[in-house]
Amino acid sequence: MFKKKPICEVCGNNEATAFSFIVRDSDSFEGDWKFVCECTAEKEDYYILIQSFFSRPPAAVDWLAHMHEKSWMDWKNFMEMIYRFRSATDSFGAL
Repeated sequence: MFKKKPICEVCGNNEATAFSFIVRDSDSFEGDWKFVCECTAEKEDYYILIQSFFSRPPAAVDWLAHMHEKSWMDWKNFMEMIYRFRSATDSFGAL
């Protein structure tokens, strides 16, 4: 699917399989989006399987629309993760 396999941003050992939202502050529900493997299964508050997100163009559109409905969604943080993912997978110039 990508030129390079994304490596988990948390453990640094395994291929990332999900975009995961991990809450830093439970009172404000502030957190960080990371691309991760199973190592965060007990820590994440929301996740999107990478394979599901990129399975077809309509799936990506549907996920984005679905996430827009979440009042806690931090788009700046999500897009910063997407930029890191783009670099990690060498996905430049694919337009």
